Amino acid sequence: MATLTMLRDAFQSTRRALLEWPWVRELRRRAYEGQFAAGAPGCFCGVYDSFEEARLAAPKGKGVGYDQPAMAAMYRDRMDRVYPADYPVLFWLSRCLPGARTLFDFGGHVAIQYYSYRRYLDYPIGMRWVVCDVPEVLKAGRRIAKEQGRFDIDFTERFEEANAADVLLAAGSLQYLDAPFFPHALSSLAARPRHVLVNKLPVHESRQFVTLQDTGAAYHPYTVFERGRFVSAIRGLGYDLVDQWENAELSCRVPFFPEHDVPAYSGFYFRAGG
Repeated sequence: MATLTMLRDAFQSTRRALLEWPWVRELRRRAYEGQFAAGAPGCFCGVYDSFEEARLAAPKGKGVGYDQPAMAAMYRDRMDRVYPADYPVLFWLSRCLPGARTLFDFGGHVAIQYYSYRRYLDYPIGMRWVVCDVPEVLKAGRRIAKEQGRFDIDFTERFEEANAADVLLAAGSLQYLDAPFFPHALSSLAARPRHVLVNKLPVHESRQFVTLQDTGAAYHPYTVFERGRFVSAIRGLGYDLVDQWENAELSCRVPFFPEHDVPAYSGFYFRAGG
């Protein structure tokens, strides 16, 4: 039995070594890229130095980005329930919302968080829940809100409407933008939100890069943030980091780039200092 175990271990070790030979690895990488181009929903491919470089590398045959009807139809199942990654946000919103007049939901799709969270939170009377997203998604969001008879949701394409909001929520959205966008946009507001909640964010401990994601309906340049750089950028705007957490059920694995893997996504609660 011991001999069989040794032989099996030796075979596995040799197999792993052969797969990492440069020419074998290159063949495997090209095969994966072909599979990705043919359709690999939920998968990632490649590491790029810039958002634009990743966008140009997207395979043909599907759209790029969220501004299209197929993307607007996604995630409807999330309107009726919350997931483990939502609970830290629910915890902090329960403390931030009392007395709030405006919550700005950046990248909130068709107001998914509004519908799912209202089962667990008491929204203040008169509070506006403002969803900021791309035109096709907003079109679907307005239609759903009308069908649901919800008149306390507003929809906008303009980040500037976050000005003077009490709470800014960005859940699973910042990775679909170039890394500098969010801190720059936040810094441009004359009256920044007091509370900033960021959730479901791919954060690497030592690297910042862009990859490509296939959501099934489209391809997306996808930013993975370096933790220290992201936190420093928000702190530099006068915010204190109150809390941070892991979204253990979310991960980003880029085949052939194991050093870029993100085993768990992250969430952050920042509060304006002073």
